[in-house]
Amino acid sequence: MYHQFLNEPMVLDAEKASILTLRLPDDISDFIVLQAISAPLLEVVVIAEAGTPQNIAIRFQPFMGLKVESLPQSAQAFNIPITRSLGQGFRLYTRMGTAAKFCAAELRRGVSFTLDMTNRLGAENCLTFALQADSKFELVPLEADLRVLHEPKALMVAKALLARQYDYAASSESLAIYMTEIEQVRLELQAFLRGELGQCQASLADEVLRLDPLLLQKQQWLFRTYTHMFERPNYSRAANDADNTDKLLRKLECYELLAPPELIQMVDRLMEDET
Repeated sequence: MYHQFLNEPMVLDAEKASILTLRLPDDISDFIVLQAISAPLLEVVVIAEAGTPQNIAIRFQPFMGLKVESLPQSAQAFNIPITRSLGQGFRLYTRMGTAAKFCAAELRRGVSFTLDMTNRLGAENCLTFALQADSKFELVPLEADLRVLHEPKALMVAKALLARQYDYAASSESLAIYMTEIEQVRLELQAFLRGELGQCQASLADEVLRLDPLLLQKQQWLFRTYTHMFERPNYSRAANDADNTDKLLRKLECYELLAPPELIQMVDRLMEDET
């Protein structure tokens, strides 16, 4: 289903406990995350090969980097592990409604999950996987992956963008990414209305028509905030005037206090001559 998003599978040894970290390289722009979060970032399936009881076949999006290390005895916290046996697996998704900038920030640091082997009574050796705590991502078992059965993805993303709170302290790059997200989902909604993404039901079409103007209003607010960052704060001064007028007046008072009286009188005469 996701062959167009994930690279060729690689087989990793699962005999010893390890920690796997998926990371976004430094030379990759945050804008790529807008496309990445539309599909799973990683997929793991437990397999068996000749001479080995169990291994894992792992695939991830090509622009990502994966690092495998031995599991350290550190204080890093992990969530409750999920257990996978032969033929089972999971996918790594972003949590619904999470802003792309937060996903990108966590991917820069690295999204880690543990791999360990456990023994269950009456069953063969199983593998356990635990994602790092307080993550913006989640591990979804393959048999429980019902995201393809939800309402159209464009509608889900549109509602998540509208529900996101306004960040008045966001940087200009974050605002640009946010505006791109909204423009992208608006294009997807228009394609959905035209029937390019499958059959469009009447109730869903009405919901799209209600969401589009709300998205446009939020995009306009973001654009005004974005342009205001690059405007001069006061039209009575030049755009490249970075000094504050009050600061300049205080600086002039300091010069008057430190200068000798003769120099101050000379400056006053010069100013009278100019007027």
